[in-house]
Amino acid sequence: MTQHKKALSTVVTTLIIILLVLVAIGIIWVVINNVVTEGSENVNYSVKCLEVDVKATAVNACAFNSCDVTMKRGAGGDAFEGIKVVFKNQTIGTSDVITSLGNIEPLQTVTRTITITGLTSNPDSVEITPYFKDQSGMEKPCTTSSLSF
Repeated sequence: MTQHKKALSTVVTTLIIILLVLVAIGIIWVVINNVVTEGSENVNYSVKCLEVDVKATAVNACAFNSCDVTMKRGAGGDAFEGIKVVFKNQTIGTSDVITSLGNIEPLQTVTRTITITGLTSNPDSVEITPYFKDQSGMEKPCTTSSLSF
């Protein structure tokens, strides 16, 4: 009878070890899958950003709380979520961020009057950053272009 109990103990131990290995493989797979999926998503947004070419070409009539900014878009890319516009005054180190100006269609030039607040003097440069939004709603910014005036 003792031999049967010993054999049963060996089988149970082997099954527990196999179960622990399977659980470990499952945990490792979840981690690797998340890393690969997140990395591929970032690559997708990087490719999209390479095709989007939005630049500020002119800034006119800049007063204390509004500026006319002319933006031009190149030939390629998908529709993006919006544009972040940052007005800066380099002399005194202030800036103001305006977001969500919307998409500009390829091969178009658009002039937008943008109201700015919080600057103590006129801005002397502007930075334009188009962005996409991922599935969770987080912004994925593209390359920033700047223009001093």
